[in-house]
Amino acid sequence: MSPLIVEVLGTAVGIAAPVPIRAELRRLLADLQPAAQPDRELALTPSDHGLDLWDAGQLVHTGVDPDLAVATIVWRLNVIAAESREYVVLHGAAVAGPRGAGVLLVGGSGAGKSTLAEACVDAGLAYLSDELAAIDPRTGLLAPYAKPIGLGRERLVPASALGTVAASATPAALVFPRYQPGSDTRMVQLDHCWALAALAAHAINLAALRGTALTWLAGLALACPAYQLAHGDARGAVAMVEQLASDRARPLEPAAVTDPVTTATTAVALGESLAVLHEPSGRVHILNTGAAAVWRHAVAAAGGCRTSSLIDAGVDTSNSDGGAWPAAATTADHLERLDLLPGGSWHGSGV
Repeated sequence: MSPLIVEVLGTAVGIAAPVPIRAELRRLLADLQPAAQPDRELALTPSDHGLDLWDAGQLVHTGVDPDLAVATIVWRLNVIAAESREYVVLHGAAVAGPRGAGVLLVGGSGAGKSTLAEACVDAGLAYLSDELAAIDPRTGLLAPYAKPIGLGRERLVPASALGTVAASATPAALVFPRYQPGSDTRMVQLDHCWALAALAAHAINLAALRGTALTWLAGLALACPAYQLAHGDARGAVAMVEQLASDRARPLEPAAVTDPVTTATTAVALGESLAVLHEPSGRVHILNTGAAAVWRHAVAAAGGCRTSSLIDAGVDTSNSDGGAWPAAATTADHLERLDLLPGGSWHGSGV
């Protein structure tokens, strides 16, 4: 039997297992791209208590029940996919319409994204993923992650058993589903600041990809309309997703990075607001217009530009004391405590 090597979001994984298990894996993993040479190896080896799972030479699970061997390998492939350094990976599902417009269904466990994705594919949309959604920074496209899908509690089937598996899709819309038993189907549009905050909260490898992830997530939030979709029945929700996937989508581009203030941060503009990534922690902070003005003033000061007043810096001056300095200074102090501005950057800026 030939080696079983599949690509998992940029990592070629070789899989060694007893012959019957490997044959079943070959069937279930048929929708993943094959690879010639492995970057990483998984191995299931017999032991006194069942099977042991090895990943890159490290024992990660012992005593695996042979009946759960296939599911254990699929679980470990998900772990490897989530560690991707080539794709921006989200907790989410993705489907595509007939013109290649992709809809991201983003949410945590229990949000209903997998169930909704499967219902969308059953209705005729193409499948990209049902658990981990991936953006390819080389193309700006949604990439497929066509791992096996669980039907019921124990049965795994290839992704193509549900319907068509798309090769890629252009992001067209963001949907944050919320399954609420017994509720009506309703969809509320969200602004791009809220959308980016939610995307960042569900970005798995944001801390690893840092600025690259932020720029693409911000590009998504700026280019794609975003909606919160609450539903108690997947059928009504499917119709709304189908509508979002019916048009052609514009090519996605990363958001432009603003001039830096510190080496620990990366920032992108969201209109008059800003999104700032604190790279050491991997946290994204959304700055409102006032805080963004303080940030931009610090950028100008760092670049040698001295504004003559806070009004010139664009800071809201309508505080109760009739002056802008206390409010702006408080904002700057708060940004400094978050390590988003260097200490004393505001006070030393000539204001």
